Amino acid sequence: MYGSAWSLVPFLVVIPLALWTRQVLPGLAVGLLVGAWLLHPGPLSSVSAAVQYVLKETAQADNLRLILFLYGFGAFVGLVRVTGGVAGFAQWMTERVRSQRAALWVTWASSLFTFMAPDFRIVTMGPVMKQVFDRLRAKRQTVALIIDITSTPLIALIPTGTVFVGYMVGLLGGVGRHQAQPAYAYHLLLRSLPLNFFSLAMLGFGLWITWRHRAEPEPELPAEGAAGEAGERLSRRQRLHMAAQLAQWETARELVPALAREHRRSVASPDAGSRMTSDAASDGQSKPNSDADFPDPLDLVAEGVRPRLRHLVFPLVLLLALTLFLTWWDGRGPAVSVWQAFVRADAARAMLNAVWITIGLSFIWYALHRQPLARTLYGFMAGGNEMMSVIVLLILVWAVSAVSADLGFVPFTQRVLGHLIPPSLLAPALFLFGCLISYVIGSSFGTWGMLMPLGFSLAASTGASLALIAGAVFASGTFGGFASPLSDNTVAMATVMRLPVMAYARAKLVPALAVAAVCIVAYAVVGGVRLP
Repeated sequence: MYGSAWSLVPFLVVIPLALWTRQVLPGLAVGLLVGAWLLHPGPLSSVSAAVQYVLKETAQADNLRLILFLYGFGAFVGLVRVTGGVAGFAQWMTERVRSQRAALWVTWASSLFTFMAPDFRIVTMGPVMKQVFDRLRAKRQTVALIIDITSTPLIALIPTGTVFVGYMVGLLGGVGRHQAQPAYAYHLLLRSLPLNFFSLAMLGFGLWITWRHRAEPEPELPAEGAAGEAGERLSRRQRLHMAAQLAQWETARELVPALAREHRRSVASPDAGSRMTSDAASDGQSKPNSDADFPDPLDLVAEGVRPRLRHLVFPLVLLLALTLFLTWWDGRGPAVSVWQAFVRADAARAMLNAVWITIGLSFIWYALHRQPLARTLYGFMAGGNEMMSVIVLLILVWAVSAVSADLGFVPFTQRVLGHLIPPSLLAPALFLFGCLISYVIGSSFGTWGMLMPLGFSLAASTGASLALIAGAVFASGTFGGFASPLSDNTVAMATVMRLPVMAYARAKLVPALAVAAVCIVAYAVVGGVRLP
């Protein structure tokens, strides 16, 4: 069985199941169980083996370090949100924007303060810029598109201080370890970032439409005649929807003390979820419950807090400074330049130390500024808990990679598939395949986790550049995270900006497909060049 077609079975289970369920976690879990069954036949034996793979991968020192980093990073974001830092930034922005073009450029500039995670950026900047653009009577879709472009595509290129970096380094390190690829994970990540052509091209497109923007007022609703009747009907629907939303907010406010004590227990319960589900019948469609259907408890806890920009600036500057300093410190040595120190450093360890030192000092900072300890502790716990889905996803990716390695996935792909795909076409083929997967499942992390092991194995068999393959896989996941209607970024942005989700997703898909077509050609051209 080792090194045979059976080694493909876990991935042949993971990918179709993820496409069918629109969720990556079930596919990875079933793929892990199937792979464990192939190695240890029998119900109890396979389940025991799957658990052992999870425990073994979680117990790896590097993997534990990454898990702590991800949880700590979520806790850091939670602290900033519940202490008025985000609200202070919103207030500061609203007071200084006077024109539509200025508002677009300020949206770009705001990425300097909200680059830690796409969802954080959308939740922070969406309501602020919606208020600004409504005051300027501009199209909401325009600013929504710019915020989206400066979320996943931009954050995927930032080499430090983001949740993406932690996941990418952990993924590259885990896959490389199982497939015996001799490359430092962070060094490989740095080399792959300029090869994420989709992110680079989307940023170029965003800059172009910002530069070419002309003030265009939001069209008014018709006011008389038959059109006036349609407008009245639409207004009635909006009023009903707003009344339902207001009722939900009032209910949620009553739950805040319980949420602070019990860490989301009330909201997470089925009864609370059903009470707070919004009415989707206004657009003739039904939809399942989602996080957008009820307010985020972190936002509710932060509602009564006085906005303080310094509560965002201090911890953010501290985190960035500590990350850069500790990375250099870890890689320093005799006759070593600053750049060489960054390349040689254990970036995961430096980022972990930086985020937890920042959290400790932030607790002191907030205490000195009279922030209640109960509030900061709640922000810490609730923010960290929001990262648990990412942590579970990453652990399952590691476990499935370990199972496939024990089944002989690497030698099989090298012997069979490696001879069928020319090295120059490997990157564009992976990019195209990844775009299809990421669009269907709406998850950049899930796409990266499914394709990176395959890409590394094919790169080893064809002699293709690991950096190019990693860049193509990261680009393909970025496509889905940006353009898919199932992406949490798309849903969150449409909800915040009060745009129809599917209409907004279709509007984003047009430039995304054009950029993806250019990227396929670019990967084919670069694939013909011998890269290290």
